Amino acid sequence: MRHITLLLAAFVLVSVATACSSGRRVISSHGVRVVVPRTWQQVHASASPVTDPRTVLVVGTAGVRPKASHCPIAGYRLPPTGAVVVVVGWKRLALSGAQSQEPGRWPLKSLNGVQRPSFDCFGGRGAAATLVLGGKAYQVNVLVDDGASKRRVAQSLAIARSFDLVHLVRTGSGE
Repeated sequence: MRHITLLLAAFVLVSVATACSSGRRVISSHGVRVVVPRTWQQVHASASPVTDPRTVLVVGTAGVRPKASHCPIAGYRLPPTGAVVVVVGWKRLALSGAQSQEPGRWPLKSLNGVQRPSFDCFGGRGAAATLVLGGKAYQVNVLVDDGASKRRVAQSLAIARSFDLVHLVRTGSGE
């Protein structure tokens, strides 16, 4: 068991070191994470009456701000060339509609372009993927303003595809 723990610790360290050396960094919240370029930032979740699914992580370009909205995915003000990645998670898999979906990160591969219409309450382009990890369902959403360059769109989609659970490394008691 100790060898497995050491192997996992080494993997996490190598992943973080690789992200940092490439001008990227890991942002995590509520047990999930994405890898972003240094120019991206974590954004506060918008206030929404929706509690399931709940917003677990939001990252965006400079100038992205939460705004009051009854639409939890589109509850963000984007600058003209901006983008945001919004991750929501369901409290219970049975309520997500994804309970029969095969677990894994494979749905993220579909995040290779944005289109319109995308989300309620949002006039720009977007994309989304729903996946099951760790017994929970998540939806990873990409929203880009119309002025966003092809590079910004590609960057946003790459961030969304980097979504994963935060892997905890246990040490000590040998559990």
